[in-house]
Amino acid sequence: MAGEGSMLHAIKSLAYNKSLRNKFDRSSWKDYKNSNSEPLIDHKKASPELLAEIRTRLQAENKKSKKQLLIFIALVFFCFLILYFYIN
Repeated sequence: MAGEGSMLHAIKSLAYNKSLRNKFDRSSWKDYKNSNSEPLIDHKKASPELLAEIRTRLQAENKKSKKQLLIFIALVFFCFLILYFYIN
């Protein structure tokens, strides 16, 4: 039957990956865990002026990116039109 070699390779690959997982000791992962059980507290408070500035900046960036996207789509559309009429 066709495909037996690829299935055999998949089985061997899965077995090899499983053997790799067993080589690592997960008890050594304690160093990566946060020993502090308290939630992270953000001490910075944003003023209404700062929030307004961030909001206007984000709106300007979004408007600029939408404009660039529309220009790109229009250029691609016109290129396809030119190619279509050139071919026919």
